[in-house]
Amino acid sequence: MFDPVIAPSGTLLGLLQRGRGDGTLHALTAPRAEALAALNHCVLRDPRHDWQVENRSLYYARLYLDLNGGLDAIEAHLFDPDDLADTDESRTGLALAVLGHLASYGRRDALALLRRYAAHGANWAWALDELALRDDDAGLRALAAPVLARFPADAEGEAELAAAVRDAFEPRPWRLWADDPRVSVGARVRAAREAGCFDRWQRQLRRPGPARAGACEPCSSGPSRASNAESRCTSRPPAASRPSPDPRTGPRSSRPPGTAARVPAAPRCASSPTARTPRRST
Repeated sequence: MFDPVIAPSGTLLGLLQRGRGDGTLHALTAPRAEALAALNHCVLRDPRHDWQVENRSLYYARLYLDLNGGLDAIEAHLFDPDDLADTDESRTGLALAVLGHLASYGRRDALALLRRYAAHGANWAWALDELALRDDDAGLRALAAPVLARFPADAEGEAELAAAVRDAFEPRPWRLWADDPRVSVGARVRAAREAGCFDRWQRQLRRPGPARAGACEPCSSGPSRASNAESRCTSRPPAASRPSPDPRTGPRSSRPPGTAARVPAAPRCASSPTARTPRRST
């Protein structure tokens, strides 16, 4: 992920890069060509410092609708030769998400771009997830052949296909393709889904058991507790070296007669119900 260069906050580009609400107002009052240039700059060069936690696609998609902007710049960016060299999702993720929102608003050109990129683009899985939420069954079925052609019909290709089916965010296309009567489509997808489910089951079996959160060391480990008890027993002086009580007065004690001995309270463990554990920061 590249480090974005943010323009000053007083400029139109700086406002759009920061996702400010007044950036939309400035873009609508600015010359249309200047506003579209700043908008395309933001969509094609993601200005977010962490694109996984900050949502900006709907903000830009609505601005495209307000400006009635074309998608030629996005098309040139998606099908640039660099798309085959730089396969990182951060390069095309924002543009694909913007196209997904535009397709939801009825932009047929955005839907066509998503279909074309899912068939030929490097970040095809993201485009397929966008289409799974917006495209109809006929459009998704038409993508079965070009998507499955990415995976060779050998052991390595089938393993990659199973991983793609297992890790897909939206399972709708794969469910449609599993019902395809063609052996090269339906049979392969069904076998990949079964292999993905088996692999997920194996990973769950290999996962180590959860550790008790907040447990202190003596309570969370049995051997250490036994070793501590053993050290206490070995450090206790033998019976011969301990002073014997006076037979006339009994054991020495400062308690008044008739009172019971007080047992010292056990140290509070962090795993006890009454112990306070720090809250996880959100």
